[in-house]
Amino acid sequence: MEKHQKEVSSQTLKFSIINYVGAAIGIVSTLFIYPNDKEFLGIIRYIFDGAQILMAFFVFGTSQSLVNYFPRFKESAEKRNIFFSTTLLIVIMNSALFSVIFLLLASSLSSLLPDFHAFDYIQYSVIVGFAFAIMDVCKRQASNYKKIAIPTVLERFSIKLFFPAIFLLYLGNIITVETGKIIYVLCFVVIMIIALWYAKKVANIRFNFSAKKVFNRSFRSEYTKYSLFAFFSILGSLLAFKIDGIMVPNLIEGANAMTANGTYSIGVVLAATLAIPAIGLYTIYSPIITEYIAKDDIASLGKKYQEVSKLLFAIGGFLLGCIFLGVDDLFSILPTRENLIDTIPVILILSFNVVIDMTTSFNSHILLYSKYYRFNMVAIAILVVLNISLNIYFIKYLNMGIEGAAYATLISMTLYNTIKLIFIYSKYKIQPFTQDHIWMFISFGGTVSLLYFIPTTTYTILDIIIKVGTFMLVNGIVIYKLRMIPAINDWISAKIGKK
Repeated sequence: MEKHQKEVSSQTLKFSIINYVGAAIGIVSTLFIYPNDKEFLGIIRYIFDGAQILMAFFVFGTSQSLVNYFPRFKESAEKRNIFFSTTLLIVIMNSALFSVIFLLLASSLSSLLPDFHAFDYIQYSVIVGFAFAIMDVCKRQASNYKKIAIPTVLERFSIKLFFPAIFLLYLGNIITVETGKIIYVLCFVVIMIIALWYAKKVANIRFNFSAKKVFNRSFRSEYTKYSLFAFFSILGSLLAFKIDGIMVPNLIEGANAMTANGTYSIGVVLAATLAIPAIGLYTIYSPIITEYIAKDDIASLGKKYQEVSKLLFAIGGFLLGCIFLGVDDLFSILPTRENLIDTIPVILILSFNVVIDMTTSFNSHILLYSKYYRFNMVAIAILVVLNISLNIYFIKYLNMGIEGAAYATLISMTLYNTIKLIFIYSKYKIQPFTQDHIWMFISFGGTVSLLYFIPTTTYTILDIIIKVGTFMLVNGIVIYKLRMIPAINDWISAKIGKK
């Protein structure tokens, strides 16, 4: 048991390090490389987002079933091999079927609606989507053996390395846009092959397609129902959270559609960095949430709910305040400033959205691990409808461009989280907010308001240090002195005690 715990801790640590290093590379690339050609960035993001939506159809929930039913076949090497081999075969068959369907649909719609560009790059998205599907199955199989570090490197870290490399080759006029797209697709194919090899090695796979030995009539029915449920959940999430990258270039008219998508993409990437601490905390607390719900210990769940919410609001509020006070000055001294200025409104709106999402704590996880897990699908369905409707309204009818897309995300996500908060409170009588949230909000808001209007100097870096530094110092003292986050006080006290 101790050995198992150490292995999990080691993999979690590696997972966290990989994510933070990948995020750092992503930020540097987003600030210094991608703004040099936002049209090319917009095209690649369009291919990427389209591929992720296609992946949901290709996998069709089978990778989640691979994890869910793995314990049932854990003791038999033959059944494990059959289960994985059959799952892989199902994904390949699904990929072939849905590729033909979407390619035919694209061909038909392109003829009927020449101004509709949703399928312009579908041939690239199909290949990348297939690579994603195989990688997802391999990642889930590796996770069955508590091996998540290497799949994470392949899925996230390597992508953040090869895309900037392709971008630099394009900016140096070494390759064309078309060649860049082909290299981009081929990189995913290579990663897919490596992922398949790794899963085969970790799980000691011996491909065996004797499906009837595992997939009897009763299991087929159970497997199909679970996979179908997983498919709709994943598709809903992808449509809810990835639809902006598809809608922006299709709703914005003119030749600058892909450039606008690239600009929006920069805002999305930079705003998403605020959520990195939340991802780590949710990973740590997921088994704790599951245990509390299993034991029906709602009092402890409620305390943890508020504890995590306060911590994430403190982190998110700090980062949002720093961005609000320093982003204009920071971008003004960067070599890519001309191409970054128009991303600022998107960054601020989406960053505010991320902080709201973080402050609502692990509400999605409570739903996911409880007997009310089906409600999560209802909430996501509402989010999809809201997001699509608001995107059309703000971009198409109010002509607000990418700022409209950002506002659509903010409004739809806020309503989505509100619905979940109300539902959880109605069932468990717990909610994440405390009086400390109010005091932190007053402290953050008050210091930002005062510092934003102080006179500037002739030195931009000095202005950043004064504004951002004062904001961090004042709020740090307030949070520490009022013991709003006891864990932070305990950690500081422990460090001082050691000295």
